[in-house]
Amino acid sequence: LPVFAMMVGVAGVAAVLAVLQDARALAVIGALGGFAAPLLVSTGSGNHVALFSYYALLNLGIVGIAWFKAWRILNWVGFMFTFVIGAAWGYRFYTPAHFSTTEPFLILSFLFYLTVSVLFAHRHPPRLRGFVDGTLVFGLPLVCFALQAPLVRDIEFGYAWSALGMGLIYLAVARWLWRRGIEHLQMLIESLLALGVVALSLAIPFAFDGHITAAAWALEGTGLVWIGIRQQRVLARTF
Repeated sequence: LPVFAMMVGVAGVAAVLAVLQDARALAVIGALGGFAAPLLVSTGSGNHVALFSYYALLNLGIVGIAWFKAWRILNWVGFMFTFVIGAAWGYRFYTPAHFSTTEPFLILSFLFYLTVSVLFAHRHPPRLRGFVDGTLVFGLPLVCFALQAPLVRDIEFGYAWSALGMGLIYLAVARWLWRRGIEHLQMLIESLLALGVVALSLAIPFAFDGHITAAAWALEGTGLVWIGIRQQRVLARTF
């Protein structure tokens, strides 16, 4: 425990100093040490709640740094450690009895890195402002849904509710950013909107049979074509 506490303290101090001194390498080293600490000092107790709670605190720190700095490599260190370790634990130890103690952390991690994606696009220097980390933006829903699927496999309409919830979150964030009128985030808004539409589209076949799915997708396609014609946008019509 003392060694673990010391490593946590070092990671926290490194994060603060990195922001104050604009030292990206220091932030990355601190994050690597912080995420590796549970693995290096593990006693084999298998306390996943403590592990995921600790990772949640580290990810909250990454969100805090992302508020000030657009450091892509730091975002990726947190993303990879969080979801790779989470997937490895799930593969070895997860059972349906763990649902209530793992699902909240998966949702929280998804929200953390969705926030990081938005901050990354917003905090870039003026000449790159609005630049979207496409790998993180589009990789996040794929990874999260892949981890979510085993958790809800035995829940009725679990896949459908998961896709619906993800789609609504993406649409809500896209709408919030659009209402704020931040012009340089237009590419991110369109990306989030597309992800929301795709997620909601996937919720339909997870919940209904082929006839209803075909009808709903036909209606959705008609709506997209209409929007594309009204806005004179080829991408919307093609989509």
